[in-house]
Amino acid sequence: MRFLAVFLILLSVASIISAYRPVVLMHGVTTGSSAMNNLEKWIQEALPGIYVKNVEIGNGKLDSIFMDMNQQVEEFKNVVQSDPNLANGFNVIGFSQGTLISRAFIERFNEPKVNNYIGWNGPQAGQFGTPFVNIQWVDKLLTTLTYSDHVQDNIAPAEYWKNPFKIPEYLEKSIFLADINNEGEAKNQTYKDNISSLSNMILSYSINDKTIVPKESGWFGFYADGNTDNIVPLQQQDQYTQDWLGLRTLDESGRLHFFTTDCTHKDHPIEDYCKIYFTNYTLPWLQN
Repeated sequence: MRFLAVFLILLSVASIISAYRPVVLMHGVTTGSSAMNNLEKWIQEALPGIYVKNVEIGNGKLDSIFMDMNQQVEEFKNVVQSDPNLANGFNVIGFSQGTLISRAFIERFNEPKVNNYIGWNGPQAGQFGTPFVNIQWVDKLLTTLTYSDHVQDNIAPAEYWKNPFKIPEYLEKSIFLADINNEGEAKNQTYKDNISSLSNMILSYSINDKTIVPKESGWFGFYADGNTDNIVPLQQQDQYTQDWLGLRTLDESGRLHFFTTDCTHKDHPIEDYCKIYFTNYTLPWLQN
């Protein structure tokens, strides 16, 4: 009888562990997968037995800057599609630039299927500022030659650079963000369908973020065309009202969620003082 009781307990524990959907992590620019190690630990401590795939593309730090974003998305796809533990789908947490890589995977491939997409402090609507690079010649390229073919092909942050004073040039020359945000004249229905298929999309930005400019880009907020004085919230943009990407569809069905933090940008997946935001606003979405 005692053996049977122990067996049933072990069987119950095993069923709980196996019920956790795998989680994929995608790091940001100027870092590698090691920047997500603490987040990986937080997940595994909270959900014992869960499978976590901490993705690194190429050599991490350098390739995060100098590999074309479209190629980074392809590399991400290759990693997740070659992992049998992810074959039945997964939840994903993208951080900073990693929010765009993981979202582009959903839009373009979504095989295996993503259940919940969690975007931590990413330049979802674009970036217009260079504090995240801190390499003088790269900063100069981004501020002066952003939309040249050479820079677009070789500097990853240039591919999500959105100059509010040069919107027509951005729409014509951007080889990544304008595409994955479905901002072109011809809309990609697959992108919208794949985003709309998510169980949930969870977006964050930090009130103390000095890296993502504007910080509200984490919620798809961005500068009004022609100025840097006014932030237009997602819900007041054509992106939302015309539902280019399926964000309004998610919102109207209760599947689009937002939260803010007070962590500095780089501290989010690393420092223990930021763990409360993981516990309160991310962990609940990993338990299904």
